[in-house]
Amino acid sequence: MRRGLVALALLVVVAPAPAVAGGPAPLEQARQAAENTSFEGVLEVRWRDGDVMRSERLTVSAGGGSLMVSGANLVMARPGSGRLLAHDGGGWEEMWLPSRAAGPRPAGVPKYVTGAPTDGHPVAGRPTRLVEVHRGGAVLERIFLDTETNLLLERDQYDTRGEVVRRLAFESLTIDGSTVPPAEPKAPAHHAPRPVAPERAGSAAPAALAEGYERMGVYRSGGVLQVLYSDGLYDLSLFQQQGRLRRSDLPPSGERVTVGRATGWRYAWPGGQLVMWSEGGKVFTAVSDAPADQVLAAVRSLPPTPSRELSLLGKVTRAAQALMEPLS
Repeated sequence: MRRGLVALALLVVVAPAPAVAGGPAPLEQARQAAENTSFEGVLEVRWRDGDVMRSERLTVSAGGGSLMVSGANLVMARPGSGRLLAHDGGGWEEMWLPSRAAGPRPAGVPKYVTGAPTDGHPVAGRPTRLVEVHRGGAVLERIFLDTETNLLLERDQYDTRGEVVRRLAFESLTIDGSTVPPAEPKAPAHHAPRPVAPERAGSAAPAALAEGYERMGVYRSGGVLQVLYSDGLYDLSLFQQQGRLRRSDLPPSGERVTVGRATGWRYAWPGGQLVMWSEGGKVFTAVSDAPADQVLAAVRSLPPTPSRELSLLGKVTRAAQALMEPLS
């Protein structure tokens, strides 16, 4: 897994997101702390990929309301510029603008139960408060917040067997006011998506999915349509574009899954789960930080995608091909 993807995963979790209110209080506290605290540290990201536990280390720094994640690529969140990505030392590209931020997340009640804060174990040598998120009596997340600043120091996600499937934890951390804010990007490329009215997306953007995921916004960038959902704790982005998915185009490590009438593939990545499939002449990609069973249940609740109707010329061409095949 490239470090650029790991950096993106981290930014989703701890980057300032002032325009998106609501959600479980611990994570909102952590986002506000990331806005208002200057710090620098090394963070380890660990995630389970099948039977293998993978890990990466990243440098994270924040100052002046901006946050930078450094690896093979650079990812930045700035109050005025949104979220930016720089590939291999190249120029900055806009991934998301503040004006594109969705509305408040749903409450996530009664799906999740957030416990009262208790004393947590030290992380990077700093005392923490532990907040547990439960579902159905089982621990789903353990969130460790810095006692002094509310910064997110560690976040552990568990599967149904009670095993850790994803962990983000600082190995070292310095909190002071001397951290230099990241330099202001110069003329970033404009690749951020633009909002689209949900009614223009039609059945491609249902208002709700299984597991309590509610539509927060619909966006388009070029030929790619993105529908953003949330259940209050986790977000799920569904990307759609014209085309067909060939197994040979995908990494071999994926788990074969069914999505409606289609066969798809599920991958674990630092940010959570990714599911890809094709149906009705479209390629779908679901990306979420939610557990795998939730992501699969959500995408399986999508309405069937109608097959594209061929034009008269297309029908004639297909018929001609069928006639010529025995002669070739």
